[in-house]
Amino acid sequence: MTTVTQASVEVVEQTPEEKRAATAKSLIRKYAALSAGLGFIPVPAIDIAAVSSAQYAMIRDIGELYGHPTSKEHVRVIVSSVLGGALPVALAAGGGSLVKSIPIVGTIAGALLVPSLASAATIALGRVFTQHFETGGTLLDLNAEKLRAHFKSEFEAVKLK
Repeated sequence: MTTVTQASVEVVEQTPEEKRAATAKSLIRKYAALSAGLGFIPVPAIDIAAVSSAQYAMIRDIGELYGHPTSKEHVRVIVSSVLGGALPVALAAGGGSLVKSIPIVGTIAGALLVPSLASAATIALGRVFTQHFETGGTLLDLNAEKLRAHFKSEFEAVKLK
């Protein structure tokens, strides 16, 4: 006969900040998975447009989580300003999309490359905006240069995993 003993379970209350950070991480994971899935769209440029829409929605949701509601159009402008100087990153993702147009080999290479790049870029963007909001930033006081540099380092860190 097996005896089951009850262990005391300590319930730890999360602070509102911890709950918000956990929710932000959950949103990032959700949109990274969605972006990876959208990266499988076989039509070049349509895949990137779909991934971009998912990223805009993620940033909008993270902004709302931190009390900074905004429109998709406003987020599009913000993301463009942040990624505008991150041309190598944008070209890497776009190049992966264009490689899909090469029959057979390109389709296979694009199917492997674009989902992983899309997921990595989404995670990096999510982390950048979450940190910006957690440190008291708003959508009105963005320093595009600073966020761009942070995005590049986050993207490289995620891409290497």
